[in-house]
Amino acid sequence: MHRRREMCGYMPEWIVESSHLSDIGRKRRHNEDFIGCYEPIHLHELERLGRIYVLADGVGGAASGEVASRSAVRYVISSYTEARNGSTSARLVRAIELANSHVYAENARRNDLREMATTLVAAVIHGDRLTVANVGDSRAYLIMDGAIQQITQDHSLVAEMLREGAITSLQAETHPYRNVILRSIGSQPAVKVDVFSQRVVPHDSVVLCSDGLTRRVADHEIAEVVSSLPPAQAVRRLVDMANERGGEDNISVMAVRITDRRFTESVSAPSRGPCNVYQENP
Repeated sequence: MHRRREMCGYMPEWIVESSHLSDIGRKRRHNEDFIGCYEPIHLHELERLGRIYVLADGVGGAASGEVASRSAVRYVISSYTEARNGSTSARLVRAIELANSHVYAENARRNDLREMATTLVAAVIHGDRLTVANVGDSRAYLIMDGAIQQITQDHSLVAEMLREGAITSLQAETHPYRNVILRSIGSQPAVKVDVFSQRVVPHDSVVLCSDGLTRRVADHEIAEVVSSLPPAQAVRRLVDMANERGGEDNISVMAVRITDRRFTESVSAPSRGPCNVYQENP
């Protein structure tokens, strides 16, 4: 463990630099990914909630996946920010469970035979703690001193086979069942949510992304780009790299860098504004 990770006590709220981009790719007719975030502008609210970032990759085809991803992201953010009790982890998991119930209920009301569902990954940065929760195969990474750590585990058939040693990583890249996910938001009345928590410090970066990125851009490349460029340039470069290598799927990425500047009511984060609303995909 790095010595700097052995800090204890509450770290004040730091200013973060964040940016996100969702791209349709080069082969799909619809963008079924959706990204949303909420960064409070008042210190008292920031100390209560932290900052929340959510990314979803819809499943269902046509407009179904798009509806599911947008609905789930918005529901998670609203449920999390409205919760008054419980730890960050408990509130985040509960918000995702409520989003699942909402999308599942929407499925039951629809006449369309195509079931809509979505993956979802969410991150909350609150003081010196990063809390991540996920369902499906959209990922969260933590980049520290140029090294990258995948925080989440993919809930997919191929990932499970890989963890069990049934296939190699090379076989996983072209496996015929690589699109099969084992958990999703909206497909069942209840969902199991994985949750992770660890300490972060200034100059760490958090990345959320859909598999449209990770199937074309390697982890070490993500780390290199995010470590060397400001978040807005980093997300643009990562999307461009995935498109240059085929762009078979929608590509979405959120990058958040923790600075060493403390948040005050009179000092605002430069990229805070766009995250205070649900960012529509281009």
